[in-house]
Amino acid sequence: MPIDGALLERRLDELYAIGAQPGGGTYRPLYGTAWAAAVDRVERWFKHVGLHTQRDAVGNLWGRMAGVEEGKSIVTGSHIDTVRHGGRLDGALGIVAGLTAVESLRKEKGKPRRTIEVVAICEEEGSPFNTTFWGSRAIIGDITDVDEELAEAMRERGLDPARIPSAARNDVDSYLELHIEQGAVLESAGMQLAVVSAIVGTAHLEVTVTGRPDHAGTTPMTLRRDAMAAAAVMIQSIESAASSAGSPAVATVGRIRAEPDQVNVIPGRVVFTVDLRHADYGARRGLEKRIRATCASIAAERGLELDVRVLHEKPPVAMDPAMRELLWGAVRDVGSDAMEIVSGAGHDAQVLATRCKVGMLFVPSVGGRSHCPEEATPPEHLVLGTTVLMRALQKIAY
Repeated sequence: MPIDGALLERRLDELYAIGAQPGGGTYRPLYGTAWAAAVDRVERWFKHVGLHTQRDAVGNLWGRMAGVEEGKSIVTGSHIDTVRHGGRLDGALGIVAGLTAVESLRKEKGKPRRTIEVVAICEEEGSPFNTTFWGSRAIIGDITDVDEELAEAMRERGLDPARIPSAARNDVDSYLELHIEQGAVLESAGMQLAVVSAIVGTAHLEVTVTGRPDHAGTTPMTLRRDAMAAAAVMIQSIESAASSAGSPAVATVGRIRAEPDQVNVIPGRVVFTVDLRHADYGARRGLEKRIRATCASIAAERGLELDVRVLHEKPPVAMDPAMRELLWGAVRDVGSDAMEIVSGAGHDAQVLATRCKVGMLFVPSVGGRSHCPEEATPPEHLVLGTTVLMRALQKIAY
């Protein structure tokens, strides 16, 4: 059952054009105009290939091919929203590949034994509102409240915030997703596929270093309580701690601000963020503990105050063993090879794993680029990934 590569590319191009931005890339924020147009386009595709469509209470779009047996659904898909100036494949590939795989199965094999659904999840990337993983959290029934700004945006799209609980699903057996790697591991290894073993756990920390603002010209170096100089040493130590911990540990200082933020004043207060990730919860907590201790020591040596608070924390999520074996079997069936990989990025699968069995398959990202207009994967790799996804769906649903 060959995958129509030209059709796959055409659908990806059509979706990429919706929300096209000056300067390159696309932007489809939750409940925005481009988002709504993209959902409409995908719904037309679903209907065209004979899937029964339904939009749930938060705007997740489902395309259903009913099976001959009763039971829980096999689901594939991804998210339809993007970051600002986002690329052509992140999220979109999972939807388009899922649809194209199911379309091919329907034409060649007819009605499945088990129900298959393709889902376009409304939001995963973070939105203009105070939320993230909005679509998948609704699917697992994890939304307890909604602020008025978000509620009003829902109403403008014909969605009733009071009906959010109805989006929860307890009839999903398995979720399989094809995604770009968003890194350079596959390309560096010369591999075309990877079976994901786990999604890393994440902790976002906010570190505040407090010293004393003084005149930059009249305060000797020996009398300074320079919060910026201390923060610089801390940041270097954070990088060293993650490097010594080894893969897949990573640590990133992505944001920093100094006060009073003047060229001729010694910074009296510096606030910076730390993004910590690891596939092992204990190892990630151990890395965090080392970083906290090192920063505290640096602050104490310089007579500074230190405060570290957790902004956000998610535990690592292992992919389901049965789904991993299913994907490995599909890889072998199509005569290909793959490597095992830990996903350093978050995905809807980590949320859905609380309700169903989850598995993920990666294809390479050229240059490791993602979340930018340069995001790309060779067409033959997209076809191969879609073929493996199709074979996995066939093995589990037919």
